[in-house]
Amino acid sequence: MTASDDVSEPTLREKLHGIRLVAGFRPLFAAGIVALNLLTAIFEGIGLGLLVPIIETAQAGENITAQASGVTSYFLVVYSLVGVPFTLETLLLGLAAVMAVRYALSFCTSWLGVILRTQYLAHLRTQCFDRLLSAEVSYLDDQDGDVMTNTIVTEAAQASGLISRLLNVVQTCFFALIYVTVALLIAPFATAVAVGVLGTVVVFTRYVVRPSYGIGDQVSEANERIQGLVNAAIRGIHDIKLFNVGDRLNGEYRDAHGTLVETRVALTRNRAALNNLNQFLNVLALFVLVYIAVAYLSLSFASLGVLLFAMFRLSPQISSLNDSLYTIDGALPHIVRTQSLLERLADNAETDGGDPVPTPVTSISASGVTFRYDDGDGTDIRDVDIEAERGETVALVGPSGAGKSTIVSLLARLYTPDSGTIRADGHDIGRFDVDSWQERVAVVPQHPFVFNETLRDNVAVGSPDATDEEIERACRISQVSAFLDELPDGLDSDLGDDAVRLSGGQRQRVAIARALVSDADVLLLDEATSELDSPTEAAIVDGIESMDTEFVTVVVGHWLSTVRDADRIYTIEGGVVVESGTHDELIAGDGEYASLYAPQIESRPHNR
Repeated sequence: MTASDDVSEPTLREKLHGIRLVAGFRPLFAAGIVALNLLTAIFEGIGLGLLVPIIETAQAGENITAQASGVTSYFLVVYSLVGVPFTLETLLLGLAAVMAVRYALSFCTSWLGVILRTQYLAHLRTQCFDRLLSAEVSYLDDQDGDVMTNTIVTEAAQASGLISRLLNVVQTCFFALIYVTVALLIAPFATAVAVGVLGTVVVFTRYVVRPSYGIGDQVSEANERIQGLVNAAIRGIHDIKLFNVGDRLNGEYRDAHGTLVETRVALTRNRAALNNLNQFLNVLALFVLVYIAVAYLSLSFASLGVLLFAMFRLSPQISSLNDSLYTIDGALPHIVRTQSLLERLADNAETDGGDPVPTPVTSISASGVTFRYDDGDGTDIRDVDIEAERGETVALVGPSGAGKSTIVSLLARLYTPDSGTIRADGHDIGRFDVDSWQERVAVVPQHPFVFNETLRDNVAVGSPDATDEEIERACRISQVSAFLDELPDGLDSDLGDDAVRLSGGQRQRVAIARALVSDADVLLLDEATSELDSPTEAAIVDGIESMDTEFVTVVVGHWLSTVRDADRIYTIEGGVVVESGTHDELIAGDGEYASLYAPQIESRPHNR
C-alpha cells in the first residue's frame, strides 16, 4: 500500500485551490449548513454531559443536590434558572428533548446537504454546457468529444461528491471538538494524552496508505476510455460490423473496464485499510486512556463512564475524518478536470456583442481572406476573393479537399479569418454580433445533423415560432413531403437518435427545409444535394427560385447539374481561387473547371 504512484502528486496549494472552488459554491447556504452542524454537535455534547447527572442521581437519589459537583453542578444551575426540579425524571426528559432536537437538526443538515450537492452538480454541468455552446467552433474541432462528454457527465458527478465530503469533514471536526470538550471537563490530563495519541494516529495512517489522488486520476482516465468506446460502438455500429472490428473493440472495452475495476478496488481497499488501521490504533489509545483513568485518576463511576463513552464516540469521528480526507484526495482529480474544461472553454469563447446586422443582407464578399487550421487538419485557404449579390447564385467548385467547405464556414462565421475581410453590405462581419449574423445565414451541410426529435421540430429548430403553413411550405419545396407518407406520424414522427429512420438524401431534404423556414438572407449550400437524384434536385432548385424571398446563395457542388446554371462560378484548388466566370466562360477557357467537368459533359444525359 505504500507503492509509489506514477501520477505526479499536486502541491498542497493546488489541492487547496481545488477545494476552494467547491467551497465557494453558494457560500451563505453552505454556511447555514455548517451552523446547523455546529448546533447538532452542541446538542450532542449537552446530551452526553447529561449522562453524568443522570447516573449520579440514580445512585445518590434525593441527596444529589447536596453532593453535586463538576458537570452535575453545571446542570443543577441550569435547572434552577429555568425553575425545573432536579430529579431523575426531569433529567431523563431533558435528555430526551435534547436528543430529539439533536436528531432533528441532523436530519436537516443531511437534507440540506443533499440539496447543496445536487445543485452543485447541476451548476457544474450547466456551466460546462453553457460554455460549450459559447465556445469557438475552431477550438471545439480540435477537441476529443468523448473526453468532453465524460468530463461533463461523469467527472462532474464525481466532483459534486466533494461538497458532501467537505461538509462531512466540518461536521466531524465539530463533533470531535465537542467530545474533547466534554472529556476535558471531566479529566483534562487524560484527555490531553488521548488527543495527542489520536492525533499521532491520524498523521501516521495518512502517510502509510498510498495517496488516493493518483488512483482517482486513473479512474478518470478509465472512464474516458469507456465513454469513448461506447460512443464509437453506438455511432459506428454499421462500420464495426462491416469491417469486423467488434472483437478488437470488445477487447479494448474489457481492458478499460479491467483498469476501472482495478483502480476502484485499490481505492476502496486503501480506504478500508485506512479505516481499520485507524480504528485499531484508536482502540489501543483508548485502552491506554482507561488504564490512566483507573490507575491514576480519582473519578466517580459516572464521570469515568461518560469519559470513556466520549472517547469511544470520538474514535469513529477520527476514523471518519481520515476516511473523508482520503476520499477528498481521490475526488480532487475529478474537480480538477472539470474546472480545467471550464477554463479552456472560457478562454476560447466567442466574442459577445457587436454591431447590428443590416436587414436584409443584400451582398456578401471575401477580400484577401486567408485561414489556416491550427492542427493541420482541413485545407488552408489563401488570398480568397469572392462576391455574391442578392438574387444571385454563386458556385464554389474544385477537387475534394480544395477548401470549399472552409470558405463556407468562414462566410457563416464559424471560423475567423487569419487575415483579409469578409463583408456583408460593405460591413466587416467580424464586427457583427455573432448570433445576429448567424440568424441571417442558413447553412445546409453535406452531412446535416438531425436531432432526436420529431420531423416538425427538426424543420423548425431554428425558427420555433414558424407556423404550420410555413413548415409545410418548406417541406414541399425541399421535397420532404415526398416521403411523409412513409413515416408513421408524418411531421410528428420521431426520427430517432441520429435520424436512423432517414436515408442520407432524406436528411439533406430535412436540412434544406430547415434553412428555408428560417428568416435568413444568405443561403449556403455545401454539397447540400449530393445524395439526391437529379429530378429531386431540380424540383428543389425550382421551388427555391419560385419563393418570394431572394437569397444571397452560395453553392458548393461536384455535380455539373448543381453548378452549371450559377451566375458565377469560382474554381478552388489547393485553397486558392484559380479562375472564375460563368459555366460557358470556364468551359471555353479550358482550365481547371473544364477538366473537372469534362467527363460529366461527355457522359450526359446519363450523369446523376
